[in-house]
Amino acid sequence: MKRHFFGVLATAIVLAGCAVGPDFKRPDTPQVEWHTTLPHGGKLESLDKWWQQLNDPLLSELIVDTEKNNPSIDMALAKMNEARANAAISGASLYPSLNASLGSTTSRSAMGSFLFQQTVNSVGFDARWEIDLFGKNRRAAEAAQARYGAGEIGWHDARISLAAEVADVYVQLRQCEAAVSFAQSSKQSYAAAWGVMRIKESAGLASPMEAARAQANEADGDSNYISKEGDCARTLNRLTALTGIEQNALKARLASRQGQIPIPSAVDVSSVAAQALRQRPDVATAEWNLAAASADIGASKAALYPSLTLTGSVANNLIYMGGQNAVVPTWSFGPSLSLPLFAGGRLREGVKAAQARYDYAWASYQKTVRDAVHDVEDALVRLNVANARGDEADKTKQKFEQLYQATEARYKVGLSNRIALEEARRSWLQAQDSLAQLNRETVSAWIALYKALGGGWEQAPAESVTENIK
Repeated sequence: MKRHFFGVLATAIVLAGCAVGPDFKRPDTPQVEWHTTLPHGGKLESLDKWWQQLNDPLLSELIVDTEKNNPSIDMALAKMNEARANAAISGASLYPSLNASLGSTTSRSAMGSFLFQQTVNSVGFDARWEIDLFGKNRRAAEAAQARYGAGEIGWHDARISLAAEVADVYVQLRQCEAAVSFAQSSKQSYAAAWGVMRIKESAGLASPMEAARAQANEADGDSNYISKEGDCARTLNRLTALTGIEQNALKARLASRQGQIPIPSAVDVSSVAAQALRQRPDVATAEWNLAAASADIGASKAALYPSLTLTGSVANNLIYMGGQNAVVPTWSFGPSLSLPLFAGGRLREGVKAAQARYDYAWASYQKTVRDAVHDVEDALVRLNVANARGDEADKTKQKFEQLYQATEARYKVGLSNRIALEEARRSWLQAQDSLAQLNRETVSAWIALYKALGGGWEQAPAESVTENIK
């Protein structure tokens, strides 16, 4: 009996070294030639300290606070924990299972005028171990581990996306606050011009048409101011919903830097061609999904082959009958071999389906890589355009400021009138407003680049995922 047992076990161990199906090989990152010029020649700082480079401590605080209590982060974390548990479950199938049993059975039977009552109390253990002859369980465990890797990366992706969204809305709000300030000053300027024009009309020094135009401009200034305030209120509501901070408390925190748009320092994208694709969470997720699909092929192929299961049990039975009792030990052990003979083509079609899922995952990976390249290049284009326009917008603002100062000087000595002064003031305000909008576009382009480059996160080695499951 011992020779039989060890013979079966030795054979099972030898066969268990086989695993059918493809072994996953990590795809090479495509060598990309980036067509867009890197901002500032690519000589920039590191992505790891991205948000500190915006020189706005409040923004960094809001991003941290938002992450602590946000449904999208909680959802991604729950998905990751589920994937971790599923990976642990799949890994457990590689090991034997052992169950304890405890039971008591009483029975009564009659033979003629005699009654027999018997009570059997038993305690024992049952063991079962499916020998993974062709790697079905190992491939299933590999697939589950890969899906856990994708879930873990999905959590990072959610954090990056949320941080980018909070920052973008925050910058929109700051630009909107600046726009409200400019609109208020323009409104006051239009009101002053209308006041002058009204006096001139009464004195017969201005035509009704000129007066009507001035009054219409005042009404338009009022309308523009109200519209800007509404835009800010909606943006504040959006930031409140994102951060989960009570609005009055959020307003109090925002008050100290009202209308100040954070201007980013330069960020290192000099090695974007080599690093961007690997560190993007969506690319890494697509790669993990490809690994899972590859493992699924092996698991489906292994289902075509025999499976060997070792089962055994030991128990002690205490039997009471007719005032007598006896202890009867029992045990059993034996292998069982299951060979699939006919399943209506289900198993072979399962292999084809797994192969089709792999083909889909491969195509999805390639598409994700292409989209990553597009996102980075698009962000770089936006950034370059914003940088190119920035110098010109700043020059325009300076020139209109000089015009206003010259007009004001002439007005003070009586060489210019109030109408011309207010027109120069509004031109200067408009130039400041345009520059603030451009600054917002610049920051938004930096934020888009942050997201396109996968943030400050870098993918951990594949071994770390396996270690987390153990």
